[in-house]
Amino acid sequence: MTAPAKPRLIADCPVMIFIAYTVGAEAVAKGYHPWLVETDNPFFNAIPGVHHYANWIVDGVSKGGPLSWTYYDFQGLADESDLERVWFNPDLDGFRKEWIRLWGYGPGERPPVLRHAYLCRRVSRSDATPRDKLRLSAGQGKPPSGGDLTFAVTDVLAKHFAGVGAAKWKWPVAEGNPLGLEWLRVDYAPDAPEVPGAELVLSAGLIAAP
Repeated sequence: MTAPAKPRLIADCPVMIFIAYTVGAEAVAKGYHPWLVETDNPFFNAIPGVHHYANWIVDGVSKGGPLSWTYYDFQGLADESDLERVWFNPDLDGFRKEWIRLWGYGPGERPPVLRHAYLCRRVSRSDATPRDKLRLSAGQGKPPSGGDLTFAVTDVLAKHFAGVGAAKWKWPVAEGNPLGLEWLRVDYAPDAPEVPGAELVLSAGLIAAP
């Protein structure tokens, strides 16, 4: 008998790429969420080096709003050494172009926070069971203790369409951080106590995960 596959959890990833974004006004009505489940999520989870890729939608902001992004993705890597081969995977270029063609970004120029992604290193985790709802707290300075999963935001990654040359695709947050946050903490319990020092607190719902 074949043993069941071990769940591919974000908590097991030593590093994670946090990707915040938005879509065109008509995207949801045209089937964006089913497309994430059927096409986008399986594609990203099949990329060598990706251990966990999940799509989340922000459904409430209790502190730090309004936001310029309504969705975010957790792209957890099996190992930090996988970063460059994942970020420059040759199959991604065509996929990104198709994503933009299908869904767009809405009117106006994208702000810097959306033209970049953010490399995060795991600093703590618990054995809590992941849920399809979470509270994401974030702030500056030293990451707080506790919580179900906490990451330090350490580097900024230029998205491939951001107009930044390949020679400058990654830099420490100390050299410029459009996200403006230095740690991210996940709590799956809706009644978890407020995180001291949090500058952003939002609730989110899961759309797709491995």
